[in-house]
Formats: sequence, structure tokens, C-alpha cells
Amino acid sequence: MISVIVLDVDGPLLDTRRRHYQCYCDILRQCKLTPIPFREYWRLKRCRTDLVEVLSRSNGLHECDKFRTIWQQRIETRKYLALDRLQPRIKVILKGWKQIGIRILLATQRNHVNNLHWQLHRLGIAEWPDAIVVTGSGRSGAEKAQAIRPLLATEQKSTILWVGDTEVDIQAARVLGVKMCAVTCGLRNRRILDSEHPDILEKNISTLASRLCGT
Repeated sequence: MISVIVLDVDGPLLDTRRRHYQCYCDILRQCKLTPIPFREYWRLKRCRTDLVEVLSRSNGLHECDKFRTIWQQRIETRKYLALDRLQPRIKVILKGWKQIGIRILLATQRNHVNNLHWQLHRLGIAEWPDAIVVTGSGRSGAEKAQAIRPLLATEQKSTILWVGDTEVDIQAARVLGVKMCAVTCGLRNRRILDSEHPDILEKNISTLASRLCGT
């Protein structure tokens, strides 16, 4: 039985592809560069391709530092957050989990808490999480685990499931000693996630819900 599900936000809950690509395109055009096509950009992103390699496709190696600075300034602004969409059946699944008594905790590496809450309300899912833990971008899995550990103190580890889309989430689950489900609908492709040996590998939360309780 699962009593607690820890969910990463970007990837598992939200489809962030449009936000990431639009922000990338706007920065490149500001730098007088030509963006690569959406499918190529997202393929490179999911393969964990370094920014240097991504920008080299547009002859933009000289703009790496500028790109990183502008990206951090923009990627969590409401203009770009408005481009995110819920992954399939998220509202139905979260409601179903709550109805059977599962605690839902969100764990995310966002930097702007107010904008995160704005987005969750805008998408109509703010009522379902029991708690939200925000660690800031660039944090390790161990740091993410440490931030959420107090909320899990009274739970048996065998009843906790962490759901994420990156190696950081897998590391966090290992630090806590809890089960981990990696979903392939987010920032990393199946090959990379499979190489990290999660306990469960699923396409998205919808397929995970079917596995857990047929919702």
C-alpha cells in the first residue's frame, strides 16, 4: 500500500516543453541567432546535451554566458509559465489519490515560490497537494531529499513513492530509502532513466495510476 506520493512538478505533473522551447527561441532571436527546430531541441534536452552543444547548432557558442543569465531571469516568469500544460488526466488522478487517503507532496527545484503557487492555481490543481517543498534550481538529489525528509518522518519507507523525471529525483529517493518511479514524459529520455535503475519506469503519471490502483 502507498500512503504518500512525492511528486516532482515539472515533467511528471506539467508538460513544460512549450515553455522551455519558447524561452530558448526568444533568447536566441534576441542574440540575432536562429533557433533549431522544436523536435531537435527537445531531443537534445532529453539526452542531457550540454548547452554549449545546443547553442553550437546555431553558431552561438559565444553567447553561452548571456544565454544562461537571461534564461534564469525568464524561465519562471508568468509569461512563460502560462505555456505549461497539465500532463494527461492529472486532475482526475490527484483527486482519486486524495479520496483513497494518499498524501500528496510536491517537491520542486523552482526559484520563485509565488509564481509556482500562481501557476498551480491557474491550472486548477492547487487544492490537492498536502505540502509543497521548494529547494531552488541546481540543488542535488541529496539536498532535495533533506528538504522533504521532515514531512516523511512518521511514514514507513515502504509506503512512500517518489515520482520524478530526472536523475536528481532518483538520487533523492535513494537517499531517503523509498521507492522510486521515473516517468519518461519529462526532461530525460527512457535510456537515461533506465540506466539509473529506478524501481518503476512509466510513460507518465496516468500509466502509473493504472498500475497502482486502476484509476
